[in-house]
Amino acid sequence: METEVKADESKIPEKLAAAAEAPQIAVAVKPAATSSEPEAKRLKPTPPDAGIVRKQVEYYLSDDNLRHDKFFHDKISGNKEGWLEIALILSCNKMKVMRATNEDVLASLGDSKIEVSEDKLSIRRPGNLALVALEAKPQHHKKSAAHAHIGGVIALIKSIPAEQSWIQIKEALRAKLPDKVQLWFVSEVNDKCECVIAVAPFEGDIKFFDELALEVGAAKLKCAIAHGDELQGALKVMPKHIRDKREKEVRKRQKERNRPILVGAHRFVNVTALRGRVKEILNSRSDGEQLKPDGSDYKLIKALLSFHPKGEAKSKGMVGIKVAKSSQGESRCFWMVKENGSAEDFSAQKCLGAVEANPPYVQIDEKKDKDSDATPAVAPASKIAETAPVKSAEAPATEEKKEVAAEEKKEAVEEKKDVAEAVVA
Repeated sequence: METEVKADESKIPEKLAAAAEAPQIAVAVKPAATSSEPEAKRLKPTPPDAGIVRKQVEYYLSDDNLRHDKFFHDKISGNKEGWLEIALILSCNKMKVMRATNEDVLASLGDSKIEVSEDKLSIRRPGNLALVALEAKPQHHKKSAAHAHIGGVIALIKSIPAEQSWIQIKEALRAKLPDKVQLWFVSEVNDKCECVIAVAPFEGDIKFFDELALEVGAAKLKCAIAHGDELQGALKVMPKHIRDKREKEVRKRQKERNRPILVGAHRFVNVTALRGRVKEILNSRSDGEQLKPDGSDYKLIKALLSFHPKGEAKSKGMVGIKVAKSSQGESRCFWMVKENGSAEDFSAQKCLGAVEANPPYVQIDEKKDKDSDATPAVAPASKIAETAPVKSAEAPATEEKKEVAAEEKKEAVEEKKDVAEAVVA
């Protein structure tokens, strides 16, 4: 044992020497932050605009918000005198973004009808106005519906009476559909008294099914466009050849959506390019800067405003457009400058959404198109001999027609098979 210990000790000098020769790794140590500048001279955040704070606080206590805002509704109804703590208002995300304080809220409510408590810590509706009834917040599926059902609407017919079958649903639906619109699929009525329907896409199909009511027997049945889990479940019920049809329509529609659009006198390759240009205009202006009335940017945004759902009413008395922070937070948006000197912001996203839902495609001159197509068909006499025989030229077209006919025949057979299986089931 003693020999082994001595042997280990004899190696210690060698290890120390190796450690000394090894390259040293420099560790950067961040020096403590020091500033010779006095605290008072350091940059302080800009206080929020009093008008924006007031508008947001008044919205929180409005009927429009409290109709669906369960949290604030419960807090106000839980107080005998209808007070709501300002601290709860300040906990909202939009107030946090503005960095508003208790003092900012109090200062903004100077001319407001909103009442402030004696301790300056709570506010309430004017005259302790009675609360509106609490309602469930409506679900908005318009945007998702426009994309999920681009290849054809898939919907559910619910609460079907026990004595009715899918055949009655199919007949009632055919009678309601516009002419030449194909009804692709109607499923069996399941144990939830529902059936799935799939229809070929057509202009205004989303709105049509939102408003559709079918009279089957003595019952009036409402139609619900499928979303989320219901949509996934409906797709599983549908036969493969119907799903393939929808996918083919999706590809076709997406190709069409990439056609050039025209907004005012401005042409864009697609809606995405328009979105990019609007973003550029916003980012290239400072807060409060007006667009030049004779400039192309002003003309584009003015034309875009016409697509807003309330564009015509909103733009009355408009004499200018400027870029500034939104009244709903720190994001920047366009404002309409009115004749009386007032300004009102508007949502460019709503305008772009309307353009996307119904794109103003560039109209192609069909006559000119036909002329240009016809021109190459006329060949010089010297070239006629060089062209292939008529029979061989028509052969590919004939083959293509045969393939299309075969595919249609196959789809018809599969559809008959699905119907037969459904009847047997």
